[in-house]
Amino acid sequence: MEIKKFSDFCEQILPDFNQFLNDRLNSEIKQETLKQAMLYSVNAGGKRVRPMLFLAVAYSSGVKLKDLPKYFDIAGAIELVHTYSLIHDDLPEMDDSDYRRGKLSNHKKFGVGPAVLAGDGLLTQAFYWIAKSSLNTDKRMAAVRILSHNAGPMGMVAGQMTDITMEDKVLSESELTTLHKEKTADLLMAAITMGAFCADHELSKNLVLYAQDVGLAFQLKDDLDDCGDGEDADKNTFPNLIGKKATETKLNELVKEAFNAVLKEDKFDKNLLVSFLDYFKE
Repeated sequence: MEIKKFSDFCEQILPDFNQFLNDRLNSEIKQETLKQAMLYSVNAGGKRVRPMLFLAVAYSSGVKLKDLPKYFDIAGAIELVHTYSLIHDDLPEMDDSDYRRGKLSNHKKFGVGPAVLAGDGLLTQAFYWIAKSSLNTDKRMAAVRILSHNAGPMGMVAGQMTDITMEDKVLSESELTTLHKEKTADLLMAAITMGAFCADHELSKNLVLYAQDVGLAFQLKDDLDDCGDGEDADKNTFPNLIGKKATETKLNELVKEAFNAVLKEDKFDKNLLVSFLDYFKE
């Protein structure tokens, strides 16, 4: 039976994917403290949005449901990279956060040194998983190229550097857009474009536009959700820069653009990516 809603897709896939993550890390990582620290953050309650978007694009491009597990290595690599970034982002030298998703941040649970190494372990293990995947060489190379480009110093890491070096400066709207694009949107864009490459779907400008809009919208929604807790009061966020109402308007415009872009896709089942946009209405 064809799955048409993103939430139903996740409900169908997530249990097996979560089991995959735990089984692989438990079997591969032998140093016990390192393994526990890595697993602690991998299992800290994330929604797995990035790997699920990767798998949703692959499914929408024609990969059958029963064949999706062979793509779990690539989806898992995306999740490991995302989790590493959160561990390092919480460190005292970065955002200095004591909690992540309602639980102690990794360095508060295990110490700064072990947290750094847990992040290092997740990042490097991600590329090991891609290299060991059953996909052909061209697809594995495409996955390495896209993920390293978008998550490294040409993408997410650049955004993180801007974030910590410019935290005492009020950024312009253009500078803040670039920061959010690099720090948050680029990894989401990687997940979507990797899904297209790995499933042999021609990467069109419409899918790229959808990915760009969704990535930036994701950060705006996060900023709006955190508006009332006071923690982001002095940070460079869109609500702080242009106000909550203008941020909501900008978010709605991005979602509309993403919707229009994906509707133009040919030879592609649009249902999952269209229904994913419901996330921004919650």
